[in-house]
Amino acid sequence: MKSAFFLATGAILAAAMPLDKRALETQWVTDIVTVTVTVDPSAPSSAGGVFIQAVSSQPAATPSPQVQAPAPKPVYVAPPPAVSSPKPAPPPPSPAPAAPQTSTVIVVEAPKSSPAPAPSPEVAVKSSPKPSPKPSPSPVAASPKPAASSPAASSSSSSSSSSSGSNDYQSAMLNEHNIHRANHSAPALEWDDQLAGFAHITASGCVFAHDMTEGGGSVAYGQNLASFGSSGDISGDQILSGRRGVTDQWYNDEMENWTFYGQSNPPSGLDLDAFGHFTQVVWKGSTKVGCATVQCPSGSVLSLPSWYTVCNYGPPGNFGGEYGDNVLKPLGQAPVTV
Repeated sequence: MKSAFFLATGAILAAAMPLDKRALETQWVTDIVTVTVTVDPSAPSSAGGVFIQAVSSQPAATPSPQVQAPAPKPVYVAPPPAVSSPKPAPPPPSPAPAAPQTSTVIVVEAPKSSPAPAPSPEVAVKSSPKPSPKPSPSPVAASPKPAASSPAASSSSSSSSSSSGSNDYQSAMLNEHNIHRANHSAPALEWDDQLAGFAHITASGCVFAHDMTEGGGSVAYGQNLASFGSSGDISGDQILSGRRGVTDQWYNDEMENWTFYGQSNPPSGLDLDAFGHFTQVVWKGSTKVGCATVQCPSGSVLSLPSWYTVCNYGPPGNFGGEYGDNVLKPLGQAPVTV
């Protein structure tokens, strides 16, 4: 508005001036200054302004003098409020490129299946129960075998022969006893069918306990028991089981417990089960033996299927007061194992 007012006033002043009588040609040169300001309504106005210098229009140069209009005063035009455009927020940083997901595949080669080894058969060995101590009196000699045996005796002898497995079993059991007796200067034993029959009856009951009632008390004999069991197949181990009973359980397991050679009796209070099977095997006064080894089912003698061995000796050993004469010192022969 002020600019427009200024221009109009100038025109009136020029018209009021006297003109010479000469041709006058006036050319107006107008400079227009345009200021463009962008206004942000939300931004506060700033102090200060913009000065615009009005440009006078000059006539073209002529030789004749001319009257110049007074120079217009500069007009202050308040600029529109300065707009300080807010500094644009920096663009958010572009997210870092996500690391490519990787997956790891582990290949485990399955072990080659190999047949599991067959488990070793479980083995169980049961020692003979404590031998019954004998009375102090001298042993009663076994009565001679009658020429005509009773039917019961014949039956026992026949049963013993079949269960013992023929002469091979008898020979093996005699040999196993006599090897150890020789080491203690005791005479060799002989096989007795009657004692073997009694042993077979006891073993066939598959009860691991001493039973010397066979014969009705007419025959005195000593008795040793042993058993051997396994979860494997033991059907062919009759002789092996009998030999193990004599050598491994009765002799080797107890020989070191006897150190009373030459003494009539062991020390009082000493457990007969610690040496009684050994002393019966080598008892010098015993002259005959009869044995039976019978197979028994699991849960009877042992928790496993087993072979049950019973050996009867006559005359019996382990008489009190007679140990010094019947259990002699070993000769030092090489030990035997089965």
